[in-house]
Amino acid sequence: MLALYIHRDSPIHRTPVRVKLAALFAVGVGIALLKLVWALAALVAAIFGLYALARLPARAILTALKPVLFVAAIIFGLQWALVGPLAAVLALLRILCLVLLASLVTFTTPLSAMIDAIAAMAAPLSRFGLSPAKLGLVIALTLRFIPVLMNDYREIEAARRARGARYPGLGAAGPLLIKTLRMTDALGDAIAARGFENRP
Repeated sequence: MLALYIHRDSPIHRTPVRVKLAALFAVGVGIALLKLVWALAALVAAIFGLYALARLPARAILTALKPVLFVAAIIFGLQWALVGPLAAVLALLRILCLVLLASLVTFTTPLSAMIDAIAAMAAPLSRFGLSPAKLGLVIALTLRFIPVLMNDYREIEAARRARGARYPGLGAAGPLLIKTLRMTDALGDAIAARGFENRP
């Protein structure tokens, strides 16, 4: 889960974490407002260019997209059926942009640097009794957990289909919950062992 960071000597890796997070937020807002297919397609192409600039391997793109392909396909199909092909393409391009850009941030940012940056930005919240360090940890781990849980779900569904299940269903919920609880316990032990619980 914590091995998403890919070390490279590139301008993207050297970009301050705050700048990357601010850019991710700004682009996320912009994507929601864009309604032109060609503009979103150009943005996807530009993000591919950023992957090349970061000197990330081609498999990094597949790693980023693989966990969400199933969900993206469902959203695309529903949008096509309910609203039309244009809305479906727009939705798909928006998902690609957000997932690829968020993954680019995690691929080029060590977890510790991300926690420190989020904690620094959340420092004003300490006057309200909120721990900036713990908030940074929660947000950073959430970014890591989402693709991991999606990948676990796909593995469980593949195992179910191998045993004769024809359609996705609630049968995957139990094994996924167990795997999540085990991973959470292991992560909690690791955090406690490093004394993170005592940080302000």
